[in-house]
Amino acid sequence: MKKNILGAAVIFFVTLAFLLMLDDITSNGNPETQINNVEVYDLDNQQPDIATTDEEQ
Repeated sequence: MKKNILGAAVIFFVTLAFLLMLDDITSNGNPETQINNVEVYDLDNQQPDIATTDEEQ
């Protein structure tokens, strides 16, 4: 009886690990590409006081 429960637990966890791995392989992940915007200024004091980035978190 104890071996049956242990065997069932091993089969359950192996199946769970396989399904999680299969889901990870087939998922697209984050299909959006990250775009960084950069502004270029001349050297004669046209730089802004605060630096900002347009990244989503």
